[in-house]
Amino acid sequence: MKLIFTTLFLYLSTLAVAQTVHYPDKPSTHGMMLMGTQTIYASHLPMFHSPHDYQIISVLELSKEDHAKYILDKKNHPDEPIYTIEPETFVLPEMINHTKTFKANIYRGHFERGGKKFLENITVKISQLIYYKQFDKKCKKPKNLGYLLFGNAQEQFLVHRISARPDFDENIAVQIHDKKNLKALADNLYITIEFPEKDLRKPFSWTTHTGTRKQTHEAFRFSNPKVLYLEYGDLN
Repeated sequence: MKLIFTTLFLYLSTLAVAQTVHYPDKPSTHGMMLMGTQTIYASHLPMFHSPHDYQIISVLELSKEDHAKYILDKKNHPDEPIYTIEPETFVLPEMINHTKTFKANIYRGHFERGGKKFLENITVKISQLIYYKQFDKKCKKPKNLGYLLFGNAQEQFLVHRISARPDFDENIAVQIHDKKNLKALADNLYITIEFPEKDLRKPFSWTTHTGTRKQTHEAFRFSNPKVLYLEYGDLN
């Protein structure tokens, strides 16, 4: 009985602390790039200044009806690579770490650059956090360019790992066929893939479809890269 009360006390204490966490960030609109169909992945559109100085990749959950409308719109517009979400204003780390549910609009195209809104004031839930990092002003650029690989057996994506200004935000759909690499992806929230800077490219022109897995230094191959989003201006 004593153990039960002790466990209950620790749980309530932890809950109370979580509910009283205060973040210095101001509430703002945190747009996100959407990827995927059956599973919807969201990549926060970052900048190097507060309150947007976070690179975050998460999995979003919509109602069954809204998810069906999202899939149908993507099916009807196969040549549109950009889908974005315009959430209500909130404090980003508080939403990611605690609240997890918000209202939002979904756009075909960029919501701040002429995109077409087709879902309005819907409920969105953050069901999984894949990657979360606040930018460090003292960070130096790594020797190699890094990309975060994530996804599932059906769809895989690479997102450039942002480090220090000036930098760029890039989201790419890729295909992985090797069963060993697909299993590695299934066993990890994400895998860091590195490319020697000299071997990478100018925008939109890959010179190689092979990177190196940072943790194991193994070659990691992919095919059919399709750039979905590329942004320099917000990260100068």
